[in-house]
Order: sequence, then structure tokens, then C-alpha cells
Amino acid sequence: MLKFNVNVRTKSHVAQTVHIEADDHTALRVEMAKFVGELLKDHADLIWADEDWQIDVTDDAGLILYVMHVVAIKTAATKRTAE
Repeated sequence: MLKFNVNVRTKSHVAQTVHIEADDHTALRVEMAKFVGELLKDHADLIWADEDWQIDVTDDAGLILYVMHVVAIKTAATKRTAE
């Protein structure tokens, strides 16, 4: 199994690297998507505070292999509503 690093970057901070293992890049992308799903489930309130997350996967050399962006946007209809 190959080892990879997942990094979460927001406007306010960079989260600690999480290490994942995968047999190949197809499996890596699936694991990355599962990680992002769990991240959103566990921290759903934070996406509205930061509004823009970048999740990237790197190899052992630090080369970024894949990037996912999660963006939460208030529309004109909700910007005037109370928090």
C-alpha cells in the first residue's frame, strides 16, 4: 500500500496532516472523497464560518496530487437575514 498525506486549508488555518493509505490513485481518490464527507459531517458548522476549504493530497515528497474545494456561499436572498 502507498501512503499519502491529506491537508485541509481554510482562511483561518491549516489543519494537521492526516495520513491515508491506498493501493493506487483510483483508491486514493475514493478515500479522499470519503475523508471529505466525514470532515463535512463532523464539522458542518465550520464550513459556514470559513466558507472556503481546500483539501489536498500529497505524496511523501510533498507533491500535490489531487485537490478538492468545498465552498459555502450565502446568496443575495440570505445575506440580509439574521445569523
